Amino acid sequence: MRLAVCSSKGGVGKTAMAANLAVALARRGRVLAVDVDPQDSLGRAFGVVAKSGDDSLAALLEDPSADARAVVRHDVTPGLDLLPSHPSLETAAAHLATTGGLVTSVRRVLRPLVGEYEHVVLDTRGDLGGLTLAAICAADAVLTVFTSDPGSAVGVARVAAFLEQQRTYENTSAVLVGVACAVWDQHGRAAREVAGALDGTDLPLLQTRVPLSRRVPTSTLAKRPVVLSHPTSPVATAYLALADEALTAAERVQR
Repeated sequence: MRLAVCSSKGGVGKTAMAANLAVALARRGRVLAVDVDPQDSLGRAFGVVAKSGDDSLAALLEDPSADARAVVRHDVTPGLDLLPSHPSLETAAAHLATTGGLVTSVRRVLRPLVGEYEHVVLDTRGDLGGLTLAAICAADAVLTVFTSDPGSAVGVARVAAFLEQQRTYENTSAVLVGVACAVWDQHGRAAREVAGALDGTDLPLLQTRVPLSRRVPTSTLAKRPVVLSHPTSPVATAYLALADEALTAAERVQR
């Protein structure tokens, strides 16, 4: 599975979702986590910071002849390698957008790597711009995230519409395999209303909900995803179950 984790806005737990799903999937085989966000949040979730654009995804987008394997950080956690980002990715993407090379850029970079991994997890920036599309173009599955905030339900609909539009344009063949709930406040009225509203659509709403937990921001500060730092906690258990559910959904769609 090549999974792009997307949202149309920030602050919905997207990067925590991507990091923990990547760790969970690494229990099933080797995983490459790819940071396609100039804010390099996914790398930071694992304590990996590119010192310059030269040892990040940005360099690979700028130079088609560059060796992607030289940039990948190996065994960041057991079974998981990481392709880090850097703020210079913004400039590299802007240049590629003017030449028409942005949409397929991430797919091109990953082409020599994907055969070495059972799964690839791509974390995107919190918008539906060119870099997000480039990540989706490199994926075969997409997962989006909502929270107890009613505005996040609108964001889910935007991601679904964006993906369908890009499939119509033949920019991607990726399929929306899951709409996942993060930061779930089981006692909140707004949370129940958001979940109820999404339940009434034909979107692929995943049943597992990641509960609101202080362990998630704490693990981010500790640069160790909660599935590793507190593996038996309810929030880690939810991420593990969600990874299984997303993988099952992807396998079903791809049959």
